[in-house]
Amino acid sequence: MSNILVCKNYKITDHSKWYDDRTNEENLVDNYIKMQDLCVKSAQENIIDLDTVKIFTGEADNIRDVFKKNFFEIYELWQEGHNILYADLDVVFTQPVNYFSDYNHFAMFNFTDPPRTTDEHYNLVFDHYFNCGIRYYPEEMDQSIWDKGIQMMENWNPERWDSEQIIYNAMLWSQEDVSPQDVWKPQLAYQMLLDPTTTSGNSINKNFNKIDHTQAGAIHVHGSRGSKNRLDLMQALLDGTLEPVQDEVLYL
Repeated sequence: MSNILVCKNYKITDHSKWYDDRTNEENLVDNYIKMQDLCVKSAQENIIDLDTVKIFTGEADNIRDVFKKNFFEIYELWQEGHNILYADLDVVFTQPVNYFSDYNHFAMFNFTDPPRTTDEHYNLVFDHYFNCGIRYYPEEMDQSIWDKGIQMMENWNPERWDSEQIIYNAMLWSQEDVSPQDVWKPQLAYQMLLDPTTTSGNSINKNFNKIDHTQAGAIHVHGSRGSKNRLDLMQALLDGTLEPVQDEVLYL
């Protein structure tokens, strides 16, 4: 059994099939290659008990097809008997973090934006809607959790850009012994939604995560909101040169 970090970096033919058309985003592919380098290097330095890194690559027509392919790629790897931590390429690990020894259930670790949602296609209501950019699949997680995800994947909702995230939340909250208090750990999946070097961005990030980014060991910078500035943000976080605007913040 190994402790594996999994990422994905597919060549996508059509970047328009997403919630935002990224066809004309400058240097998009190169930016994500650089993000991959930063993500992997920082993971190797900061994820406790990490044995190896696996990057899934290939070609796909659109990002939704990548989501579907990678679901089953991870499932097949898990069937070999491994603990698997998944991270999007726009995640950077800034200080030591431990995933592999603390959880025996499928886990995600922080809310997304919006923090609650409904889905008519699957007839689901999520009072706690978590971000799927960082996910942990322990070797001992129950097969029934995978079965639920597989069933939903085969009934994919084409109307939502975040169908993948809906499916992973359904898997997360189908575990009877898992509560939001068990898995909410923003230090393991800090959501840097906005540029922290602006007053409003810094305030929104702090209020959303309930902690400052300096208290987190894994930071998701949301590269789909602009790959170049988010790549620069990842580098600044690793270099220790990020200087957020300091203001008084009321934690919600």
